[in-house]
Amino acid sequence: MNSWIKSLTGSMTLSSIAFLAGLAQLMLFVRFLPLEYAGFLPVDQPGQVALGMLPLLAVYGGWLWALLAAARGSQWGLIGALIYSLVMALAGLGNVLVFCGGPCAASPVGDIIQWANLISGMVCSAAIGLQLWQGHAS
Repeated sequence: MNSWIKSLTGSMTLSSIAFLAGLAQLMLFVRFLPLEYAGFLPVDQPGQVALGMLPLLAVYGGWLWALLAAARGSQWGLIGALIYSLVMALAGLGNVLVFCGGPCAASPVGDIIQWANLISGMVCSAAIGLQLWQGHAS
């Protein structure tokens, strides 16, 4: 198990899990967080809603690019995946400590998503950090 986590395959698997946990978190926010509090403009204006979606598409598109590049052995892809997973871990920590210590919206599923986001982001960050530390990427 220890050698799997240190491998590129293990790091990419963990990063993919963190990516999916982040998507689940996003779906939870979209469903249960009122749009006014999320920083979006009124939902009756499609252009403004589409404009509000662009940053989210950029974040998850960038993360997906980083995963694909890292899977091909790119060091920059690993660094990008590390940054995205660290951001997800910190966001998960902030959600657990500040916004939603429990029970969260849609409990117990919301609680599970919050903790999955935090734990997968931290474990993924550690695995990618080890990968970069060992210098296995080209």
